[in-house]
Amino acid sequence: MRHRVSILIVSWNTRDLTLACIDSLPVALDDDSAYDVIVVDNDSRDGSAEALRKLGGVTLIANEANRGYAAAVNQAYREARGDLILLLNSDVRFQPGALRALVRFLDARPDVAGVGPLYLNPDGSPQAHHYRFPTFAAILAAASEPLRRIPPLARSLREYCMLDDDFSQARAVPQPSASCLLLRRDSLPGELMDEQYPIYFNDVDLARRLALGGHTLWMTPDSVVFHEHGASTRLLGGTLARQHIGSLVRYLRDTQSPAHVRIYQALVLVQKLALYALRRPGALPPRELFAALRGDPGLPPAAPLAD
Repeated sequence: MRHRVSILIVSWNTRDLTLACIDSLPVALDDDSAYDVIVVDNDSRDGSAEALRKLGGVTLIANEANRGYAAAVNQAYREARGDLILLLNSDVRFQPGALRALVRFLDARPDVAGVGPLYLNPDGSPQAHHYRFPTFAAILAAASEPLRRIPPLARSLREYCMLDDDFSQARAVPQPSASCLLLRRDSLPGELMDEQYPIYFNDVDLARRLALGGHTLWMTPDSVVFHEHGASTRLLGGTLARQHIGSLVRYLRDTQSPAHVRIYQALVLVQKLALYALRRPGALPPRELFAALRGDPGLPPAAPLAD
């Protein structure tokens, strides 16, 4: 059977949230559109795979190791048969009709490659989750609290995060979050995610590649979802910083000049070594820091870690 929408979910130790996410799907697409759900579990230790095996209508790929987000998405994508591909984080819950609204938006806008929803925190408050592509000034501001106090850098960071933009109407968004992003299959590359970005910046890279190919991404407030932001990444513990820095260095090498890469590396080196010398909790040991600054995010952890 040819499905209209293939829903790709990566699971890593978020059993209850994953089950709630899947439970919200029937009312999210409350019409006759057929969909399939493909979940890749990255060797969760909380019983996620066992619980998912009991569900009907779910294709489960149970990895024997944590392969990271990008590789797991690609595994699911290779199994997908839908004309539309939904990238969906396990910590998202749909409001009724939210997925239907995304499908209808793409049906009405054949010139658009993908569309995301309006995000709310679990308490119903707005969640900022739409971005422009990061400029070097925004990257510096995000990396350093003192630099964030410099007005031009602060403005660059606000512009990157689109904090002053109006999302009450549908609009183009250069880099919408891939936490919930419906994509037109015929706009996508053969390999969906670049696996050199195991956890971070794979969605930024995907949006950039689509933009370079002449495609646009949008958001529509007609679709609303609740998002428990960072439910899995919080479990990375002490590996989170290395994953983020290493992937960002890789992204900078792809998008910025060598001089900019060196400036970022020097800034982070000084900051992180100072935190380590002060014995701040969660500070990266020098060996881990040096690897990250070379562009090596390291392997995703096998199990949840404490800070």
